[in-house]
Amino acid sequence: MRLKKYNLKINNLRAVLTCLLLAMMLSICVPGSGFCGSLKDQEENALLQAARHFLDAEVRRDYPAVYACFASASAYARSHSYEEYLAQVKALPYRIVGYRIVTVSYIQENNEKIKYPAVERVAQVEVELKFLHADTQDLTEINIGFHYCPE
Repeated sequence: MRLKKYNLKINNLRAVLTCLLLAMMLSICVPGSGFCGSLKDQEENALLQAARHFLDAEVRRDYPAVYACFASASAYARSHSYEEYLAQVKALPYRIVGYRIVTVSYIQENNEKIKYPAVERVAQVEVELKFLHADTQDLTEINIGFHYCPE
């Protein structure tokens, strides 16, 4: 009887060690393997990091950081200097005070290569923004899609 309990404990220990070893193997991320995120997941994570960087700068009112986030291929960045951007943003009667990223709507190939030849891929991140109106102190929430083009 005592030998049976000992064998049961050894078998349980083996099972636990096997599960632990399997969990450790699954936690090792080798790009392209079935054990970790795909290239698409890595691209989505980079996109979400860029979105957070941009939105955090907006909330902090760090205007140089916000302007630095604009893609050089964007029509706005090509047609507006930092000084023009700064004058426009300071004249707004509201500002972003909070946000929640909802989802990555898409990441796809650029279908407008003639208009934007330097842009290979485009993406959209859906975000719920919280705006504070300066005059009334009212909060407004809106859902918006931010477009990104990795450079």
